[in-house]
Amino acid sequence: MATLDRVSPGMRARIQRVDGSVRLLTRLASVGLVPGSIVRVERNDAKRPVLVYERDTMLAINREESRRIHVEEVA
Repeated sequence: MATLDRVSPGMRARIQRVDGSVRLLTRLASVGLVPGSIVRVERNDAKRPVLVYERDTMLAINREESRRIHVEEVA
């Protein structure tokens, strides 16, 4: 299982679990990033936030948070 910060742009991934504080889990859940949801990575470079597209919404996730989101790539 990889973390979101390791997924290449253009790839889709299913969220498996999120490690973090209740505050982080609540914030991610409020924008639909929960286990089972599928995101498409739009931008992922080493210095800037990871941009993902999920349910018609573009979201920016900072590098630290993206390391806490465990995913599996999907076709």
